[in-house]
Amino acid sequence: MLDDAPDYDVIVIGAGPAGSSAAAALADRGHRVLLVERERFPRHKVCGEFLSPEAQGTLAALGLYPALAQLEPVHLRHVEVYAAQGQALRRPLPGTAWGISRYALDAALAQAAVDRGVTLCTGTTAIRTTVIPNTTTQKIEPQTLQRVCYVVALRSEGRQHSVCARMVLAAAGRQSRAALYPGPPPNEQRQQQQARHARLTRSVGVKRHYSGLSMPCQVALFLFEGGYAGINPVEGGRANLCLLVEEETFRAVGGTVEGMIAAAAAANEALGEQLAGAHPLEETTCTVAAVNTESPACPWQGLPRLGDAAVMLPPFCGDGMAMALRGAQLCVDGADAYLRGDCTLDEWAAHYTAAWRAEFAPRVRLARRLQRLLMMPHVAGGLLALGRHLPWAADYFVRATRGPVPASASSSSPSSSSLSTG
Repeated sequence: MLDDAPDYDVIVIGAGPAGSSAAAALADRGHRVLLVERERFPRHKVCGEFLSPEAQGTLAALGLYPALAQLEPVHLRHVEVYAAQGQALRRPLPGTAWGISRYALDAALAQAAVDRGVTLCTGTTAIRTTVIPNTTTQKIEPQTLQRVCYVVALRSEGRQHSVCARMVLAAAGRQSRAALYPGPPPNEQRQQQQARHARLTRSVGVKRHYSGLSMPCQVALFLFEGGYAGINPVEGGRANLCLLVEEETFRAVGGTVEGMIAAAAAANEALGEQLAGAHPLEETTCTVAAVNTESPACPWQGLPRLGDAAVMLPPFCGDGMAMALRGAQLCVDGADAYLRGDCTLDEWAAHYTAAWRAEFAPRVRLARRLQRLLMMPHVAGGLLALGRHLPWAADYFVRATRGPVPASASSSSPSSSSLSTG
């Protein structure tokens, strides 16, 4: 049992777009927030580095739009897709998107959280989270009977210490699992099925910036057997190249970034032409392995999960950062209601899970189907040719894998009133 009051109201594990935006929003509502990040800012991450109009709408609703607008992102208005056989399809985006690097974006969002009173600890790893009853918050009222306190073990510069909070949000991507308080174990047979499926769908992500790459203000996608590449300009006159390739494809070219980029450029002539004469910025190169975009979604398991901790998004799901930001927005109202005693933990979990699945599950299913088709070279060429003849069908898929552009907090978000037990 914990005799002292918790150190914080909320601990957010992971200072990516979802974690930093949730931390900033909860601090805006008067809560004491600790934001934990294992790396130090600024730093590069594997990402398409694309912020859609709906992402910008969520940032505006959370009061974070000015912090990113001042970074002078590149305005993107079209998307063009190239099949390996040479077919191409260019369509307008549903609004003006931003090309902005994670190097600039993540640091800016973390600083915006600090400016709102959040305590930020970088270079700090969350090792584990345990839960214990918290006698200081127990009351007679029924809605407080599920109150608990979380103890998070942290390691920084070789030293370990613990902090306590009334709740924890897991937003550290795949790394969140190591620090999660476990929920009920899944069925053993289902675990085995998922493990077999993961072996078939694991991929490697590669990111690198280039200078001297001339291209329109658009997103360009290049398809080839075993993967895809995306390029778009970002701030500072640079362009971001991001690849997602099957592990077998990556190993077949020697398991190196240089080998993979060269093989992709050879497999898709349009990509080779785009990279010709561009200068790679080696210090921006980074990779991530064992990416499984087919893993089942889990927005809550013992703790609320945000961003990639909830689901690894397929690349054709519109904009992963938009979903991360919107998921944080969906979570924040319920978190605020729980902290204020307006709902139980179970009620918050149920509302957040239902809202997350209602908004994202259909888009993820459609994007996964579209990804499987576009990863088949001959099928991809036919689909792009069809899209040229039926542009309305291509526009439908663009809209269907994206969410609405919120001008303010959506009415579908959990709120204190909707979660109240009163």
